[in-house]
Amino acid sequence: MKKIAILILITITSLSCNKTDKKIEYTNNLKNCFSENEIEILNEACTLFESKLNEHYPKESIGIKYKLYLKDISSLNEPIDLMRNSPNDFSVKLRNSSVFDKIWVKYSEIYYEDDSQEVQAITNSSHMENKTDYEPKDFYVINPKGAYFDCLINNQKNEYINEYLIAIRDILDISPNILASGFYESIPDKDYDDKTVRLIIAMNLYYEIQLMIND
Repeated sequence: MKKIAILILITITSLSCNKTDKKIEYTNNLKNCFSENEIEILNEACTLFESKLNEHYPKESIGIKYKLYLKDISSLNEPIDLMRNSPNDFSVKLRNSSVFDKIWVKYSEIYYEDDSQEVQAITNSSHMENKTDYEPKDFYVINPKGAYFDCLINNQKNEYINEYLIAIRDILDISPNILASGFYESIPDKDYDDKTVRLIIAMNLYYEIQLMIND
């Protein structure tokens, strides 16, 4: 009996350790571009997002959860509970981390750095009755010159991801709903098991929308 009890105890302890130590790596393609601490933050961001998906879509397989999230975003049927209840402590941690500035930049910092674009914006505003009412757009977008974007576009071969990245590079202020729709309609079901696809959905189409909501 004692031997059986010891074996059961060892088995339980082993299973508990394995469960605790299990870690999902979403960022294999980014390891050469970010520090170890930054990689940990990205993995934590994806893990938290995936836990939110599990709560909101409890019956589906994990890949389908990502697909349904894109479907909801693209159809303007945002899951309010999922979108409004991001972990505050982690949001602060992400905003204060070095990885944040490697992913996002204010729209005005990119769009208006080109003089011709700035002149065009001012010209367009001249049609308004009160010019003082004009203010440039200023919200966070993926930085097309940032380390995150460069690393993604240079370190993977998925044609659907490439098309998506080219779209956000060429049209900075494209609506997240349109991006989600393009992703949803293009990516085959098997690609939702791709950790890079999951990373992009989490960072580009969850946390970036969070920034838009909360800023």
